[in-house]
Amino acid sequence: MEQFNDPQFSVIALTAAINDLPFVPGQLGALDIFEEDGQASTTVKVERQGHELSIIEPTERGGAGQTVGEGKRDLIPFEMDHFEINDTVMADEIQGVRQLGSDDDLETIQSRIDSKQDNHARRMDTTLEHSRIGAIKGLVSSGQGRVLHNLYDRFEIPVPAAVQLGIGAGDVADLDKQIKDNVVYPIEDELDQDYGGIHSLTGRDFHSHMWLQKVVRETFLGHSGADVLRQGVPDKFSFAGITWERYRTGRKARDANGGAGFIAPDEARVFPVGVAGLYLTRFGPADYEETVNTIGLPRYTRQYAMANGKGRHLDSQSNYINLCTKPGALRRLTVAAAA
Repeated sequence: MEQFNDPQFSVIALTAAINDLPFVPGQLGALDIFEEDGQASTTVKVERQGHELSIIEPTERGGAGQTVGEGKRDLIPFEMDHFEINDTVMADEIQGVRQLGSDDDLETIQSRIDSKQDNHARRMDTTLEHSRIGAIKGLVSSGQGRVLHNLYDRFEIPVPAAVQLGIGAGDVADLDKQIKDNVVYPIEDELDQDYGGIHSLTGRDFHSHMWLQKVVRETFLGHSGADVLRQGVPDKFSFAGITWERYRTGRKARDANGGAGFIAPDEARVFPVGVAGLYLTRFGPADYEETVNTIGLPRYTRQYAMANGKGRHLDSQSNYINLCTKPGALRRLTVAAAA
């Protein structure tokens, strides 16, 4: 096991390796709306400054004009979450074990570490996606349902009421108007700035009910994309100024999330895109001696000897926070009609 003293197994080398592994993003990560950056501390401070617009009243030329205050300004601190995986590489694990895919080559220490790092990276990618889903809900939680960051409480704003579309009970004739009046326009009012579009991640039941609405399907008639009507429910389509995308959690991810999908089957999570600084991902440094006061990376790995000399400990970790800086612009939609 003295091979582990080789520089290729140092914190720096292993960390570089785990960050170079293929990243398999979830659908939210693939939208590339979260602005990623690393920093040397584990605290993120979001500055909030309230500016009110008003129509300026005319005044006498040469006289006093209208005064404008600075507006409320404060800093809201957020502590990063620490996610760590503890693993081992035992000497007996690689003693006489054939390399996967080979008839005569024995497995190496490096290949066993690579395999474990790949497993760690996939778990971390799933956790990162789960955290980002929480950010577009305004409520970041752990896989076991523990609330980590309630963005509405931290920004001291009320949770927007869920919009109940009633699409589960049949066709809604004025669906376009309902969505514009209760979703699109309120989001625009809350943002009060230019934006690139509005996106929605939908549960499987919500997605099907939305697509089967007569008014939705009719928008594709006589259109260059009309052939989609013959191909079943598309995974993504646009209607009423919103892109609707079916979110696929996957069985293993649901099991890790207490049996629940990241997006509930009967709901949709709607959020604006194309707004600078609206969604943030900040990575912090690991709690290793070698990484103190360094710029944070997405993942870290280190190995060290067991006290009994029979193997090595292998630890991987990630330190980050995902935020929506204007959670008031987020909306939850359901298939049910108001009671």
